[in-house]
Amino acid sequence: MKFSQSIFNGCIFFLLLISFSCHEHTGSKLPELNNGKPWEMDRSTRLGFQRMDEQFHHANSDESIEEYHRQADQIISIISEIQTSCTMTGQGHEQLHKYINLLLEEIQIMKGKDIDLAKKAKSNLIEKISRYSLYFK
Repeated sequence: MKFSQSIFNGCIFFLLLISFSCHEHTGSKLPELNNGKPWEMDRSTRLGFQRMDEQFHHANSDESIEEYHRQADQIISIISEIQTSCTMTGQGHEQLHKYINLLLEEIQIMKGKDIDLAKKAKSNLIEKISRYSLYFK
């Protein structure tokens, strides 16, 4: 189990490194709108968020901590696909990274050992995924 936790921590570090490597660290806060409108995203980003929304649209209070860990790994995989296939540049791209960082914070909590915190983090994650369309299109 310690080995898989090390791999997870390495993946989180890698994703955060990618997120921050070409951008100034702005902290984990909500993205800004594009003059009051959602940012235009590339196709791979839209499809990735659509997959997340389809897979994680409700919370189930009967899930085990291992199930939360598995779901966190699934989200990490989707985020990794989004980041490796992303063709965007500019301010919209930077705002997307802000949003992804918010998701990664919840994912890290889901990968912990406290089931109550994992439940809350999943609920927060679902809410953040559902709000994607407020900031991006």
